[in-house]
Amino acid sequence: MPRQGKRVVALLLGLAITVAAAVQYRSGGGFITVAWLTVGPLLASLVLPVRFTAVLAGWAALLGGGLLVHQPGRPGALASHLGVLVLLAGFAVANAALRTAAQRRLGQVRAVARVAQSAVLREVPATITAGRLASRYVSAAAEARVGGDILEVAAVGERPRWLIGDTRGKGLPAVRLASVAMTSFRDACAQPGLSLPEIARAVDRSVTSAAGEEDFVTAIFAELDPRGWLELITCGHPPSLRLTADGGLQALSPASYATPLGLHPDIRPSTFSVGTGDRLVFYTDGLLEARDRAGRYFRLEDCLDTLRRPDLQAAADELLDRLVAHTGRRLDDDVALLLLEATSAAAQPAGELSATPVSAGATVPGHDALAAAGLGG
Repeated sequence: MPRQGKRVVALLLGLAITVAAAVQYRSGGGFITVAWLTVGPLLASLVLPVRFTAVLAGWAALLGGGLLVHQPGRPGALASHLGVLVLLAGFAVANAALRTAAQRRLGQVRAVARVAQSAVLREVPATITAGRLASRYVSAAAEARVGGDILEVAAVGERPRWLIGDTRGKGLPAVRLASVAMTSFRDACAQPGLSLPEIARAVDRSVTSAAGEEDFVTAIFAELDPRGWLELITCGHPPSLRLTADGGLQALSPASYATPLGLHPDIRPSTFSVGTGDRLVFYTDGLLEARDRAGRYFRLEDCLDTLRRPDLQAAADELLDRLVAHTGRRLDDDVALLLLEATSAAAQPAGELSATPVSAGATVPGHDALAAAGLGG
């Protein structure tokens, strides 16, 4: 709550306590009604700092003591009710102090977590050689910035590379395995002379060493050649999409799907042509498997108008907004999204290239891709 808002709340509660005491004084209320004056400080202890709560508690105790003095009755009864009034006021101050201390500790933990998460999930550059990028990452955990999804871009050299993937499971074990995969990918890309298949094998070895018996990572490795070629290695992950400059939507499906990392994948690259103005969409299955209340899946092919927006960053934001609106603002899985627009590609005639068209009434073949890799859901 802003500082000005806290002052307004404190003023309103103080006014309410004063009005309640005045009404009670005029009506000649009994002992029991005097204790209700501490409701204001108790409410303040939930949202206001200690000093504001203490002022309200003192004011309530002062007014309540004055009312009790004017009440007829035995001194013992008066002292007893005054003790209850002071006890409740003191409890409000203590509760505010405990809440403030807990919030301070939580803030410190969150600050450490943000630093750790930033080290795991590095910022994606807006431009690379022969392309522009827009990325978004949404964790299903409300307090987390990074989850079990993987999104890493290595913009070193003339051929940028990137990795997008999804670890099996949720929670800290998934985050740990995702960090292993991203760190291994960074290290492999930093080594000169390694091809994309060699990088994928290096990441697979790291994931295999760190993963449990039932853990694995679905992933797509990509390398963009400025001359107009895109090399992909798909390991059990939903295929990426290509939105051509003339508006056609195609799934960049490999000739054969490899198993996920950690399950001894047969790594084989596939090559696709990319023309100037083409947009590539990479995503994790949290986007494909997002459902509305009626159980209907989110359909990327219904968002072509969004993907065609001139501003790539605005397109990524609007796509994410449509996803959140589709799910009723509740995501059950992490979502990683990477949009790339080719800016200076001069694609040559296709050799071993393949791409599966996606018609307006079709479904993006993400679930089929997982099934083909031997993975259900």
